[in-house]
Amino acid sequence: MKYVVALGNPGPEYAKTRHNVGWLCADILIAKLGFSELVFNAKYQARISSGEIAGESVMILYPDTYMNHSGVVTKKLGLQNPSAELIVLQDEVDLPLGEIKLSSGRGHGGHNGIRSIVEHLGTKDFARMRIGISPTSFFTGKIKRPQGEKLPKFVLGKFTSKEEKVVGEIGLQVSSALEVWVKHGLPMAMNKFN
Repeated sequence: MKYVVALGNPGPEYAKTRHNVGWLCADILIAKLGFSELVFNAKYQARISSGEIAGESVMILYPDTYMNHSGVVTKKLGLQNPSAELIVLQDEVDLPLGEIKLSSGRGHGGHNGIRSIVEHLGTKDFARMRIGISPTSFFTGKIKRPQGEKLPKFVLGKFTSKEEKVVGEIGLQVSSALEVWVKHGLPMAMNKFN
């Protein structure tokens, strides 16, 4: 069994925010792969969907605990080998919108959802798919990362309609990367998508 934990915050006020890009991409993933409809599961404190990729059972979870307590849900999975069983979809302010990076064994980088998962699992050895949310400068092409007090407002802000189209495209890429991760493992997925 493989587990995909998509990070986000419950409630309509967070529905299309940058912090919820993990959920937005998971929605696309579920539709593309024909997974089951999302249903709340009290045991996991999450909405879940399930299906198969290349004969491997896959469960997608949307924690209902708010971002800062995502580890509560992840711990309930009872993982024996997180590095092989788990991938987390997260927003990444240090990447431009439209770019993804796969990694494992990294620190939380200030991301409270990842911090919670590391604390609850007692390890940082699990796969992460970091989904870029930051705008880029028209002149330099470099990201314009919000600083200080502007950062929380930015990540909890909603995508523009133009940005939503990019999220739709990146959701398909997230889905393809996940399929490679399930079929062939993280190193091959990193080689192909990083």
